[in-house]
Amino acid sequence: MAFDGVASTAEQQTGNVTLTSTNKHDWLNKRQRIYWYDQYALNEQETAFSKYDPDRIAGELQATGADIVAVYAANQFSVAYYPSKIWPMHPNLKGRDYFGEVSSRLKRQGQKVIGYINWLESRHPEWYVVPIGGKKEQEFPLASWAQPDNPDWRVQKVPGGKWRFACINSPRRNQVLAVTREIIEGYHPDGFHLDMFFSDCVCICDYCRPALERMCGTSDITVEAINAHWREFVDWRNECSASLVGEVSSILREHGVFAAHNGQNPLWLPPIYGFDSNLVPHLDPYVSEIFYDLHAADITMRWHQAIGKPSCMLVTGTSPAHAHLSIPLQAWQVSAACAKANGCSILGPCGVGAYPDTTSSKRLLSTVRQGLDFFMEDADLHDGARPKVEVGLVFSWATRKYFREGRLDWSQELDGWSRVLIEEHIPFEIVVAENIKTPEDLRRYRLLILPNTSFLSDNFCEALAGYVRNGGNIIASGEVSLGDERGNNRDDFALGNLLGVTRKNTQEGTFAVEGALEAEPAAGVFQQVETSAQVLHRRVATDPAGPVAGGPDPLPMLPTEWPVSVLKKTGEGQSLYVAFGLGRYYVLQSLIHARDRMTEYINLLMPTRQLKVNAPRHLEMNVWHQEAPERTIIHLVNRTPLAHDMPRIHEIAPVCDVAIEIENPYPSARVSFRGTEGTASFNGTLVAVKLPKMNVYAAVLIEAIDTA
Repeated sequence: MAFDGVASTAEQQTGNVTLTSTNKHDWLNKRQRIYWYDQYALNEQETAFSKYDPDRIAGELQATGADIVAVYAANQFSVAYYPSKIWPMHPNLKGRDYFGEVSSRLKRQGQKVIGYINWLESRHPEWYVVPIGGKKEQEFPLASWAQPDNPDWRVQKVPGGKWRFACINSPRRNQVLAVTREIIEGYHPDGFHLDMFFSDCVCICDYCRPALERMCGTSDITVEAINAHWREFVDWRNECSASLVGEVSSILREHGVFAAHNGQNPLWLPPIYGFDSNLVPHLDPYVSEIFYDLHAADITMRWHQAIGKPSCMLVTGTSPAHAHLSIPLQAWQVSAACAKANGCSILGPCGVGAYPDTTSSKRLLSTVRQGLDFFMEDADLHDGARPKVEVGLVFSWATRKYFREGRLDWSQELDGWSRVLIEEHIPFEIVVAENIKTPEDLRRYRLLILPNTSFLSDNFCEALAGYVRNGGNIIASGEVSLGDERGNNRDDFALGNLLGVTRKNTQEGTFAVEGALEAEPAAGVFQQVETSAQVLHRRVATDPAGPVAGGPDPLPMLPTEWPVSVLKKTGEGQSLYVAFGLGRYYVLQSLIHARDRMTEYINLLMPTRQLKVNAPRHLEMNVWHQEAPERTIIHLVNRTPLAHDMPRIHEIAPVCDVAIEIENPYPSARVSFRGTEGTASFNGTLVAVKLPKMNVYAAVLIEAIDTA
């Protein structure tokens, strides 16, 4: 069953889409702090709740400065922390209402409360997923307090870290809906969060099998059978997930409760997890967790902007292998700086929380408080601000869903291009292909990059062609437009005329590419194409004997007839096609020659940039615009060279002698600075800024002066 969402009372333009929301939840667009108060407790644990004191807990959570607190209404195995009539209650609470007592105190303190439940469960092994080609999850002995004759009280003694996934089509579904209503009507939280409602396997349990057999036309459900019907399977799998979340959210919206379910990171996860565009109407903020990679966080926050949802980033803030110790303060500061620069509305920790006895690490609480305070500095720069960019990086829901057998080639390609754009100090935003209807929707961009965006509608392709004819420029790679928005494969590129290419064959493996000095190694899925366009580089054959040392290390031989990159002019614009996943190759190999080639292609189509910058590559820059007051904001983030491994960030070396030039956006303007000191000069139409030194975060404000 699909849920159509709630009737709107407010509408605003948000990036690529028009965001429709209720006035009641517009506050979610404001910058604020969240504390995901993880209160884990094993089903059989003597220390659980042994030091439970709701007044102390409320005081600790108030001291973090959090505006919103997520409070567990059950543990990670669906054992209740309140007197539930549906789920068994944790015996160590001895009848005390943990969720009610903690949440009511937080509300009295002026904090908003999210009620938390988990899809994982520990009582009904007959509901567990059955992976294709595998076995059901392991069963554990019953807890000492379990009731063997009562199916809902057959609580297993599950060890910590062992997840037990119930099938999304099992009776677990109705039980979760009943618990949702019980919590909402009994406690009236401000928000609600359903966690872990996904799995990464094809489930062939008794609840899924009838649908799979109809889909595949056989009772022998194999990986090959699923892959042969991938389009039908992934449509069904995502609808199962979206309909569950829709049913939960319909209960919330009956009572004015905002839906803050775990949306995870669709940019980095295969479609079998069940996150697609059908999920978006059922969410209020988009809640994503990020594990230790600031780049993944950056791009996810930009993606939140593109889909028109308030961005809620949960930083998995635990030190490795220590669930109750925080990452270093410096890592928190860099994460908060990236959040400020990328339009994050709500930031806070998850994965960290109280010990089972309900006490918390004082070091953790202090570190999180300092990190969240840093995030809230300069919050006025967030209100009503929107990206002001000239480059769009295209994301396609259809590509994510239908890319063959759930492979992540498209994701790695998007990742590679986004990394280069950030390293080159090129401001950009994510563009959702399904939201583009006409060339006018793309008019603000000088350059669009289509990173292996393989499944595109005819309408989008027509809009893109009109955009190029009108003077726009595109870079497209790999399998771009070889499928339509419904997951059907095309025989040739829908964008073939625009790109000047015709597909002949496909090869996967290692090869080499012509370079300025010498042939350069490459690897990936290569499209053999004929072209009517200008050939920039050709494929170079490699030694058929293979690499000497193994791995993707080919020995270049002689050029072949197959172009690697071609350039075609159409109307006032140009299209550049790359016949393999160059961005993916860069992500997987981290080779400088791949990065430099991507930069070369960008410079060819966009020889002048929005920002002219002299700064290290790890200094991220974003440009945003505010109307009230009228100003342009350049956000600067010192991500450090360890941006992909946050727990190792213990010290932040300052960046010195940063120079920036930007076209003056106003007839008359003044320049000021946040988080640093600097100087500015006006040279004709340019504003030149110099920053002698900055630490983690700085902002340059170019504000219009009213000369009337």
